[in-house]
Amino acid sequence: MDSLIWGIAPLLVHELGHWIAALLIGGRLEFTFAWGKLGPLKVPRWTWKWGSWTKAQTRFVCQAGFLVELGLLPFMPWPYQAVALVHFAAYPWYAGEVTDFKGMI
Repeated sequence: MDSLIWGIAPLLVHELGHWIAALLIGGRLEFTFAWGKLGPLKVPRWTWKWGSWTKAQTRFVCQAGFLVELGLLPFMPWPYQAVALVHFAAYPWYAGEVTDFKGMI
C-alpha cells in the first residue's frame, strides 16, 4: 500500500507545483481530467489552461510541475523516485498537444 501511495505522489506533487506557481503570480488554475496515450496504453492525466500571463509567467507555471516533482527526489523513497523519473521520461510521448513543455520555450 505504501508503494502505491508513493507511486501516485509524484503526479500529485507535479500538479501542486503548477497550482502553487500560478498562485504566486496571482493566477488560478482549474484542472480537467483527460486521457493521454502512450502507444496502446491510456495514461490518466490532469490538464489546465494557461492564463493570460506573460511569457515568463507561463514558463514559470509550466516548469514548476517538474521542478517541484524532481526537486523532491533526494528526500523521497524509491517508489516516488522511480515514478517521478518515468513520468519525466515518458511525458513527451503521452502529453500530446497539451504539454507543459510547450510553455517552457
